[in-house]
Amino acid sequence: MVSGDDARVSKLEFIEKATGSIPMVHIEDLFHAELFLAEEEAASGRYNCGSLNTTVVGLARFLAAKYPQYNVKIDRFAGLTEKPRVCILSEKLVGGGFEFMYNTLDEIYDDVVEYGRTLGILPC
Repeated sequence: MVSGDDARVSKLEFIEKATGSIPMVHIEDLFHAELFLAEEEAASGRYNCGSLNTTVVGLARFLAAKYPQYNVKIDRFAGLTEKPRVCILSEKLVGGGFEFMYNTLDEIYDDVVEYGRTLGILPC
């Protein structure tokens, strides 16, 4: 949404339609979860890895407020739900002892935006 890439925003809308929410996780938490499970002898099967669930409306509102310089268009999402219909939980992962380091959109997106700026995808 901050890059203005409509194709990627459409993918977020599709994910929300298909699953009822947009599960989010910081990339460092994802890597730590993979290492945690690789080292955990009792780990088996599939695991969800997401520290929070949001919607395109919630994400757009957050990004528009936090990063006004990127002109995130909230109007595009008029009529969509504000809260997730379904929350994809990481109970199995957390129940096994894993702890997320990044639990808010603020914590996740500060690094995403900084990375985008470093790559030149986003203006400074």
